Amino acid sequence: MSCPRILLASAALALSAFGSAAAADLYPWRNHDAPFAFVFGNEIDTHQQTRQTRDGGLFGFFYVRFTGMLTKDHYPVATHVDCNAHPHPDCTVGWALHGKPISATFFYQNMEEHPVFLAKRADITQPGSPSHFHWLGAAMPMQHHPVNGFLLQLTAVDRFCFVQHGAEAADPAATCRKNGGVNVDPGVDIATHLNIVASAP
Repeated sequence: MSCPRILLASAALALSAFGSAAAADLYPWRNHDAPFAFVFGNEIDTHQQTRQTRDGGLFGFFYVRFTGMLTKDHYPVATHVDCNAHPHPDCTVGWALHGKPISATFFYQNMEEHPVFLAKRADITQPGSPSHFHWLGAAMPMQHHPVNGFLLQLTAVDRFCFVQHGAEAADPAATCRKNGGVNVDPGVDIATHLNIVASAP
């Protein structure tokens, strides 16, 4: 990771100490206005803003919307939304992200989960903790066919319970996990969007 990218990630982590209000100020949702104008060409663009780096990678932000509910274990519930339908200040930065261009093969998808991709072990960034591959283009990739995209590393800049589906129905009497969520704390996050494997049966 280059020095400027390390500094940006460090700044994102420092801001997390001030809570979601500061995270919102980290970089407001601007619907891909320059310089964060890169788009994948599919649904992920409704909650990401990134820019291409000189080495062909990505740097940017993943956005969430806080529902206003607190779980039993004291995590504010947050989820992805279409940030054009929920403009700032509803959408706030949940993660800083770094991406590396790779090709991966669509493996399978279980309902309500991210599609799983087979990545070459040598393409997994070292040092680093990338956990999510996302493809380029509008069409869902064909099963067992390679597709171009980016391998993403996510660094959480806030503390929240990330619920992928059904966040509005979360129960304050239940823990984040019981609500189907993942506890997120500031720092590298490999759990919320994990969708890569390095070998197939």
